[in-house]
Amino acid sequence: MFKRVGLIVGAILLSILLLGYVFRLPLLQWAIAPELKKAGITLSCLDFSITSELNIYADKVCVNYQNQQLQLTGITANIKRIDIKNAVLTVNPFPKNDNANQLAKNLDLALPSTRPLISIKQLAVKSDQLNKPLKISILEPTLNQFNVTGDINASAILTADKVSGQFAVNDTLLKQVINTKNTLIACVNFNTQQAFSFDGIELKLNGDISAQFTHTYEQCQANVLTTGKLATHFNLNSQALMLNTDLLNNKINLTPSCANLISPSEYAGFVSNQVPLNWQLKLPQSIRLKDSELSLPAINLVSEGVKQFDILMTDTAVNIKSPLENVQTNLSAQISTPDINNFSVNAQLVGTTIKGDYAVALESLPEFVPATANGLSLGGHFDISEFIDSKPVGLINAKLTLNSVDAFDISAVQYQGDLTAKMDKQLNAEVTLTHQFKSAQYKKFKATDISNTLTANANLGVGELFAELTAKTNIKAVNSPDIKLNNIKVESNGLQSRALKATHHAFINDVELVINHHVSAQANPFEVIIPEQGVLPLNAFISQFEPLAQLTEGKFNGYISGDVNLQNASFNIGVTHIGALYNDYLASDLNSVFSGQYNSGKLNVKPTTFNLNEFRAGAVVKNIKGQWQVNDNSALVNDITGDVFGGEFSLDTYTVGKPNQVANVKFENIDASKLVTLDDKSGIVLTGRLAGALPVHFNSGEIEIIDGSLFSQGTGNLKITNNAAFDSVMQQQQELQPVLGLLTNLDIQKLNSSVALKSDGWLKLGVNLQGYNKAEQQQVNFNYNHEENVFTLLRALRLSDEITQKVEQQYSQKGN
Repeated sequence: MFKRVGLIVGAILLSILLLGYVFRLPLLQWAIAPELKKAGITLSCLDFSITSELNIYADKVCVNYQNQQLQLTGITANIKRIDIKNAVLTVNPFPKNDNANQLAKNLDLALPSTRPLISIKQLAVKSDQLNKPLKISILEPTLNQFNVTGDINASAILTADKVSGQFAVNDTLLKQVINTKNTLIACVNFNTQQAFSFDGIELKLNGDISAQFTHTYEQCQANVLTTGKLATHFNLNSQALMLNTDLLNNKINLTPSCANLISPSEYAGFVSNQVPLNWQLKLPQSIRLKDSELSLPAINLVSEGVKQFDILMTDTAVNIKSPLENVQTNLSAQISTPDINNFSVNAQLVGTTIKGDYAVALESLPEFVPATANGLSLGGHFDISEFIDSKPVGLINAKLTLNSVDAFDISAVQYQGDLTAKMDKQLNAEVTLTHQFKSAQYKKFKATDISNTLTANANLGVGELFAELTAKTNIKAVNSPDIKLNNIKVESNGLQSRALKATHHAFINDVELVINHHVSAQANPFEVIIPEQGVLPLNAFISQFEPLAQLTEGKFNGYISGDVNLQNASFNIGVTHIGALYNDYLASDLNSVFSGQYNSGKLNVKPTTFNLNEFRAGAVVKNIKGQWQVNDNSALVNDITGDVFGGEFSLDTYTVGKPNQVANVKFENIDASKLVTLDDKSGIVLTGRLAGALPVHFNSGEIEIIDGSLFSQGTGNLKITNNAAFDSVMQQQQELQPVLGLLTNLDIQKLNSSVALKSDGWLKLGVNLQGYNKAEQQQVNFNYNHEENVFTLLRALRLSDEITQKVEQQYSQKGN
């Protein structure tokens, strides 16, 4: 019976074991799946069996963890080893996790002291980010020590609180597994060996790296070579990445053909000669990235060779998600080349605000500049904000000094310039430019002590641009072979839009002018307003052309309008109460208002009446009236009348500057007593009235009277007393005494005389005198030829006390 019961029990146990083996997979999933699910692991497939050696053999195991799929095939396990023939890890995006903000903790692994050693003959890692699967083999020769070979060579040691090891990787692997086509990574060659450690919170890498980046753009090839040690720290909780890069040696080399990237221009050669081809980049001891904030304590880019560039960035912080709006750095640059003595920039950048200063020093200007200069110094400061995707707000200042400069036929000495440009948030812009020259010369014109300030104000908002201009100019002197100007002061105001409208209030040698002009593409009209003012300041101009000429009194005013482009102008000028002195000729109280035009180099003045109260040239001429005009640059006077020697004279016409002409002068009702007694010490007294006609011939600057005549109007009287010349003739030629004695008191019935004047001033008179001597009761017919240099006579008379006193009186009235 016991035997039968034993057989039944054995049969039942064998049946249970058989059913357990047959239904091993469902039973195993029923037993362990809930426990795996608690860890977030899903077991989707499992198939195993027990071999004759009592090893467990699994054909396939499928595990999912947070959307990551791991499939193992060909697994053989026993108490000593677990050997996996193939494994495939499919990497997918991680799902959103409500516990993502939980902090990481230090590793505290419950590692068994004994367990089977693991080996994976081939692990293939697949991902959409990989160009092809990453294949490696994993071997655990000693408990918790793993060796990785294949596409990546590495070793790792697993302890309860840390995973550490080392790995080696190069660009060949990276380019095989990552699609680098048409990316800059395709130009990178690198090789690195890194030691690593991970304690659950912080990952540390430390090792050697050698990398080379070669990139060609058009004809320019850039080579970047980096060698040295790199240390990396990443904290899972703070998400802070720290790179220690100060032990890296970074070199940048450019090929000479890179100069061809500069657009062809006159300055391309100069710029290419300044740029170095070999550089060295010095990185800081630590580079930190946390919460998208990148911090770089210092970056130094230094050139190699005689072209010295030193560019330093310090205290740099930038948000890599929005780098243009969120950046902060201090920048300094120093440049010195054979052509540039010194160039320096110091700037502080905070977001969209940059401020700093700069300085440039050149011994001479580059060849492409159409000028030559010595001792150039340029410097200034700037403070600008909102310069990205907007119009900048702030100011820029520049100060330029030159020892000397020559450009566009202008040469200047000791130049100083100052430019300041400002703009506010309302887009109100102001530009102020100041110039100062010790001296400047343009062709024959030389100016000294020049200062000019120009200010422009405008709003750069929407709509048409209008700029208000103001300027002040002061020039101590302007000299040329033809004219000299002193004390030039100009104040200007203008409006610039589609055209320029400007007004200039000028003082030149104390002469006041107001100039308005309009500059456009079509026309350039202008007007000059001459306010009424005294004429004495004009002496500064007149004396340069006629040193013997001076104005003594009077006022003038005028108005001129025209177009510069068309080369035409019309004008109205008025002079009142003008007094003038030429050598020892004096004119008083000249009045005239005249108008005219200038067109294509031709000056025309309409026939204009003038009045001159008095003209002193030995003889005193008063109440002079007449007309003058200009026809095509030729000036003439006509219909001149006036009072002289108690009578009247007239002149028909005289053209100024015409080399050969005849002007007819006529006299009427001349007081003979005033004519003959020009020399009041002669002792000759002649009374009566005279008339005459004098054809005045002008021949190439010489003056002659040919065939002139003088005759009496009515009766007169001649008396001679105490005349030394007459008395001498009476004594020497006693036989003539009876005849000459009749002339001492003669009633003149008729007087005729021919008049001839030579160009040297010698006057010849052929006098026929007919009269009656009452005392002797005798008729007289007397012919007499007289020669005298009238220029000498008139000069002596003009130097008399009378004219001298007149001149002194005129000047005393003007404070001269």
